Amino acid sequence: MSSIINNHQQTSSSSSSSAQDPYQHGIPEIPTDGRVVLLQNSKTGALVYLVGTVHVCKESAELVKKVIDYVRPDVVAVELCKGRAERFMNWKPKDETLYKLFRKSMRAPGGLCMKLDVFFLHHWYRRLHANGIFPGLEFKVAMEESFRVGATCFYIDQDNEVTRQQLSKLSSFDLLQRAIDTLRRSTSFKYENFTRSTERKMFSIQKKQCPKIYKVMIEDRDKIMFTNLISFQGKVVAVVGMSHMDGIELLWKRAEEVDNSSICITIGT
Repeated sequence: MSSIINNHQQTSSSSSSSAQDPYQHGIPEIPTDGRVVLLQNSKTGALVYLVGTVHVCKESAELVKKVIDYVRPDVVAVELCKGRAERFMNWKPKDETLYKLFRKSMRAPGGLCMKLDVFFLHHWYRRLHANGIFPGLEFKVAMEESFRVGATCFYIDQDNEVTRQQLSKLSSFDLLQRAIDTLRRSTSFKYENFTRSTERKMFSIQKKQCPKIYKVMIEDRDKIMFTNLISFQGKVVAVVGMSHMDGIELLWKRAEEVDNSSICITIGT
């Protein structure tokens, strides 16, 4: 029995050490700055390399490629639903005028504020396309790399239509705030300014100003993605927006604490 307890203590110590410093992911030439963290599932032994990305940056796509190439995972999980994944894989650039974008946005579901949010977002993407930047490129790279290394690709996000429906039920004031925030981000975005701390600060402000938007766009989806991630076995590379990193890590830590407490109680009994 003592050897079992010692083995458990060593495992718990190792798991605790990893939980305390998940930034030490062990991948050569990848900075330990929080863009990649290693989450260990003490129940299944799964290793989840959580990669936080900025959807409008080529650097994020390059990071995803490097991590998958090194880890050679069994599973690649992406912050997409099936519908969004198909649109990403089939996307082709279009030379649309602002007028065409506006008309297209006005046909989007929801009220005027939601339509404005769609227009500002499409306008931002149009500017990025003009500069050779493909928003969400890291997801496309993740899917392509999963095929190359023989991993199974899973879509772990909530269906995008469900998210749209949830947003459409919010007040016009909340939706207007979201539209304004989209416009602000599109005019002030700089990749070098995006770190875990700056992202955390920005979304903490959003949580205070627009708690209902934050719940729909961040918290609820964090829970769905976490639930999917914790069910995987083997080596996993999970690609999610940086804004979801804190939430998924926190849920993972809480789940590990519950599991470890249950093991200790069982051994003590």
